[in-house]
Parts: sequence; structure tokens; C-alpha cells
Amino acid sequence: MQDFKGVKITQIRDVIEVKKQSFDAQWLGRSLAYTPYQPRPLDLKRKESLNSIYTLSNSNNEDFLFRAKELEKDARAFIVESLELATYLRRYVRTPLIYDFLILDSYQLLEALVYGIDSVILYPKYLGQKELKALSDYTLKLGLERVFHIESKEDLTKAIFAKADILNLNENFSLVPLIPKQKILISTLQNTLKDSVNSHISALDAYII
Repeated sequence: MQDFKGVKITQIRDVIEVKKQSFDAQWLGRSLAYTPYQPRPLDLKRKESLNSIYTLSNSNNEDFLFRAKELEKDARAFIVESLELATYLRRYVRTPLIYDFLILDSYQLLEALVYGIDSVILYPKYLGQKELKALSDYTLKLGLERVFHIESKEDLTKAIFAKADILNLNENFSLVPLIPKQKILISTLQNTLKDSVNSHISALDAYII
């Protein structure tokens, strides 16, 4: 998962405004009629064993595709940080794609849909409650799924009010008792002490590699 700083947020907003000047939201909306990609369901609910979500960040297209094809049989989803690589990958794999980037504007959601993304990650930390709820609702309206990145109790509260279904706990397992039942929980496990992993595994539906 990415870490977004204040300066970077300003840069993202500037880039969005430039894109809007070149290709406005109406243009993006019309282009959806020509995209061959329809959002695929993101099924992360645990059945017998933990589901695996793989992060793909290689900028070399050949290595990127080779790794994706190699992991596809075990992956429930792929996390990608680039729309360009996502649309390239979309042609060759059936595994749903989760877009990991800071979503600040509904324009980005339309753009993600055009590029063939199936789900997006929303970061409550960087959004107000109304802003998060509006983006969450619009994401669902477009047919995309939402994964909420949780770093604190405040993030969790915002996500619940935004009707979150999938929560990335980001190894914040102390929040588990505060989470309503039926929510889908995912997390990385790499920084968790081995002795404590087992006590949290049963609460998870999927883990991020």
C-alpha cells in the first residue's frame, strides 16, 4: 500500500485538473460505450482457507505479465498502482484488478473504469466523511467494488459510515473487536510477529502479499 504525503496530494489534485481540461468527465463517460471491459466481482469472502491478493508493481511489461500469469491460479485479486499497466494486464488475465492510488475526485473513478479496473482502494485518512461517502457511493454506482484502507479507529469509523464492505486492516488487528460482523477483512501479515499471527488469522478473509 502506498503512503501519500501532503506535497504529493497537491500534485495529484493538479494532475486531475489538467486531465479535466483535456478530457472532461463527459468525454470519459461517453468513452465507456467503447470499452470492452466490464467490472468483475471481487469475491474475497473466506471459504476454507485464506484468499491471496498479490501486489504487482513491476514497470517492465514482460516481467509484469509473466508474474501475473504465474500467480493467476492462486490469486483472488491483483493490486496495481498504474492504470496503464492495469489495462495491459486486463487483456490477459481473468483475476480482478484492484487500483491502489489516492482517489480524491470522482473523475479518477471514471478513469479507472475506462482502463478496466474492477475495484479501487479508498483512503479515509485523506478524506472528510462527506467526501468519502460521496466517492464510495459513486464507486458503487459505476459497478466498482471498494476496499477501505484502515490505519486508525477514526479511519474505521469513517469507513463504516461510508458503508464499507471490505476493510484492509493494514495489520491494525486491535480494531477487530470494533468491526461489525459480515465485513470482509484483509491485511498484510509481513510485519506481524509470528506468535501473534495465528491469533488474528481466523478474523481475516484474505491477505496481501
